[in-house]
Amino acid sequence: MKRKVRLFGIAVMLAMLTACGSGGKEESSESDESRLPVEYTYEKDTIHYEEMSGRYAFLKDVEKTQTDCAAYYFETAISHEEREACIVATDRVLSCIAGTLPEIEVVVFKPESYNGIAVHGNTLYVPIQLWDSVEYVTGVLLAGYGEWGNYGLAYGYANHLCREAGWDYRETAGFRQMSNPDLYDLNLLCFDEQFVLPEDVEAAKNNACYFASEYLSAHSEEDFLKLLSDSGTVEGTVSANEVLEAFYKDNDVECSLTGIRYQYGGMFLDYAAACEYAVFYIDKDWQDQSWETNPKVSEHFLHEDYSEVRAFFECNVRQMKQYQEFFGFDGYNNNLSVNFKNSKETFYVPYLHTIYLGSVVSLSHEYIHSLMWKYCIGQSLWNVEGFARCYDCLYNDYAYDFWNYDYNNTVDFSPKMELATNKYIEHIGRPIDFRTDYRDFGDFLAYANWKVSDPNNDYQSGASFVAYLVDIYGKQEAFQYILTGNSGYNAEWGKSYDKLVQDWNAYLSQTYQWYRAE
Repeated sequence: MKRKVRLFGIAVMLAMLTACGSGGKEESSESDESRLPVEYTYEKDTIHYEEMSGRYAFLKDVEKTQTDCAAYYFETAISHEEREACIVATDRVLSCIAGTLPEIEVVVFKPESYNGIAVHGNTLYVPIQLWDSVEYVTGVLLAGYGEWGNYGLAYGYANHLCREAGWDYRETAGFRQMSNPDLYDLNLLCFDEQFVLPEDVEAAKNNACYFASEYLSAHSEEDFLKLLSDSGTVEGTVSANEVLEAFYKDNDVECSLTGIRYQYGGMFLDYAAACEYAVFYIDKDWQDQSWETNPKVSEHFLHEDYSEVRAFFECNVRQMKQYQEFFGFDGYNNNLSVNFKNSKETFYVPYLHTIYLGSVVSLSHEYIHSLMWKYCIGQSLWNVEGFARCYDCLYNDYAYDFWNYDYNNTVDFSPKMELATNKYIEHIGRPIDFRTDYRDFGDFLAYANWKVSDPNNDYQSGASFVAYLVDIYGKQEAFQYILTGNSGYNAEWGKSYDKLVQDWNAYLSQTYQWYRAE
């Protein structure tokens, strides 16, 4: 990293930074008159910034300077006094870190230009704020040691550095119990009153600082920074959680910590959440399109209750793993983005490897598309949408109750669909339960809606045909045929596509001969 440290005034800077080892505020509280301004050399630069929400991007002229501790980019309208305050404070606290500093960049905007907080790679994007606060230093540490790092670990160490720098810091009074075991995760949302109670925010801050103090008393700062860095990775989260769980056990708390990692949201995202299989981006104004008829989804779903947020993402980690194991496709790219957008439609964009999600009910369907896309040679409705529909209920905890409500109450269905659904419910003698009835009911709808069916009639017809082929010929052989979209003669089975369709229709007619439309 190139260092462009100014010669003029450097002795003044060094004198200020020596306060980090003194342990007292009095030695560091020099009067403004005793400090000479440091002259920083700036060069013009341009920042191209784009947030994952897709709703905020700009190309902005900035001025850049660099010290031994970090590179700084300031919006051109920011005053020299504000720039100096930021640089002096940031350099001062970073100089208190024992060990090699990472490459850190701080980009500062006027509040009217940018009022969010974001970390991308080793860069922190912030508006003008209090530069000697624990919250600001926490953001700097996340830029330096991993944008997905555990927020509580960063906060606790930031508090330690603020104390070393002679600033205000949080005194801890031992360990504090929290109202919900989930909150011991100490991730970003546990420090946000939007998601937890104010008293739990205070407890999270206290426990984060208490943990840092206890850990640093028995380990080196390099050990702590490695723990922070590891906590931002899939594998490292496991080891970091083990250390935290041991700390909680010493304080008579039994808890199981999440493997989900969280990140600042910037301007238009509430937050981002990462797991082994995908990164989820939650728009601030996103609302599930089906929340009013889905018992598992609240009006402000994923926006206000940490336990609800954690349960959802952990559920999807489990389900994504189950789908990958079920299909057994090799070489799937887990660098998948799932963007929660306000839209009546949900869809997967292959070239972006991104799902745009209007309702969580549809997530499994679109995830199947993302799994099968590069293996699907033929592009027909039955083998693309039918394949996804066939299995989108296989692992979909957030859809079962919704579908049960939707079909048992025949909401907004056509008269033909309502008649068929009511006949089916009458036939089985109870309400539909999608956990057990999905296949049978789906086959029935394919028959009831069309009688003589073409797999390309609709999604449900395609799903029924796919399930039939798997039943008759086995999963692996059927998948190979289905994904090629082969509509010709299958030598191994000794049947043409048309003959397979005829056999499927015969199966439906025999199975549902009891049904007579009125």
